[in-house]
Amino acid sequence: MTTHTIKKGFDIRIEGAPEARLDQATKPLVVGVRPTDFPDLKARVVVKEGDQVSTGDMLFFDKRDPDIRFLSPATGKVTKVVFGKRRAPQLVEISPEGDDKFAEIETVRSEELGSIDRAALIKKIKAAGLWPLLRQRPVGKTANADKFPVAIYVNGMDTEPLAADPAVACMGQGPELAAGIDVLRHLTSGKIHISLRGGEVAAQEFHMLKDVDVHRFEGPHPSGLVGTHIDRIAPLKDGEVAWFLKAQEAVVLGAWVLSGHYPAMRTVAVSGSGAPSRQYFHVRQGASLLTLTGGKLVSDEFRVINGTVLNGEATDADGYLGFYANTVTILPEGGDRRDLFGWALPQFGKHSASRAVMSWLLPKKTYDMDTRLHGGPRAIVNIGAWERVMPLDIHPTYLVRAIQAGDIEEALSLGLLEVTEEDVALCTFVDPCKIEVGDIIRKGLDMYEEEG
Repeated sequence: MTTHTIKKGFDIRIEGAPEARLDQATKPLVVGVRPTDFPDLKARVVVKEGDQVSTGDMLFFDKRDPDIRFLSPATGKVTKVVFGKRRAPQLVEISPEGDDKFAEIETVRSEELGSIDRAALIKKIKAAGLWPLLRQRPVGKTANADKFPVAIYVNGMDTEPLAADPAVACMGQGPELAAGIDVLRHLTSGKIHISLRGGEVAAQEFHMLKDVDVHRFEGPHPSGLVGTHIDRIAPLKDGEVAWFLKAQEAVVLGAWVLSGHYPAMRTVAVSGSGAPSRQYFHVRQGASLLTLTGGKLVSDEFRVINGTVLNGEATDADGYLGFYANTVTILPEGGDRRDLFGWALPQFGKHSASRAVMSWLLPKKTYDMDTRLHGGPRAIVNIGAWERVMPLDIHPTYLVRAIQAGDIEEALSLGLLEVTEEDVALCTFVDPCKIEVGDIIRKGLDMYEEEG
């Protein structure tokens, strides 16, 4: 086991962390599966409003790879199919009825893993609706099955503000986690790396794992991101790819192996100062967010985020749990309110990465933060703010300028393929110019893919 210490970064200390308490959520009145959760997907819907579906029935598939299917997380009636521009599918909504009736899907038993062909295993995972759990670096999209990963990274820690702790989310699911890791082991000839938070005793579920390389990471965010882990453990060479997923997602893979049917349940943390109950819930995939807020709409004075404050997506209070969301965060909006002489006061009650604000004198204090930007977009000024929180060996300011200039070769030489939006989200937080750095990085990655 190796311990890696990350010195560059910043912990955003927001009030409202979830308690390590896990309860069963109430049964949702509706569930929704959104093709828009998968940015590289070209979906074709195979159901229509009024159809009856069982848990595990196919709802839509990827037109570019029809083997990749997306399955129903509930048994009931299809109540809504929403299309957007050019008839692009946006949502399939289902109203659950009665107990689960599981459709027959492709599966593999634990004892078969030792003899099954890799291509056959991949086909089964795709048909079982679980392939999108596997993503790859570079680019950060769904894993390309035609490429062999040099390693697979399982993230057992999360340093994003108010994020779900994988150790709590995997509690009591040791066999499923071990089975999921066993599946991953047959997808690569390289190593399985699992990353855990340093300075803490590893959860019992992680002690059960065999034939994995365990790494400890200490330090501020982004020490918990897979991009940081790859950079410190085994940086990718030209032409290499690595696959990654969270420990909770490996549990889902293992549940498929052990149960033989589509695993529709997820463990989600509800956090933030506006959350009615700050804790963990065992909830159905795609459930209405009302299921996690006591069945009541959250006031318009609060913002509901599918995910974390750095990498989540703002959604309606009666929206649906995202496919990749392990956390639901609820924070005050703040509105258009401005603080009188806010720039000139000592600011003991505010949190900032700048030492011009006195929060650095209270390193353990948490803050009831809202969603205000405290300013508007300005021209990029290179004062080193991004570099101070970037532990990777890149210069984000010059990388962003290369992308904005359309110079993809320069961007590649500056480390474009080492990052995705989540790696630079902290740069946006500390930026006095209010630049959406992640949007620019995604634009550069899209340029790279378009040019082959």
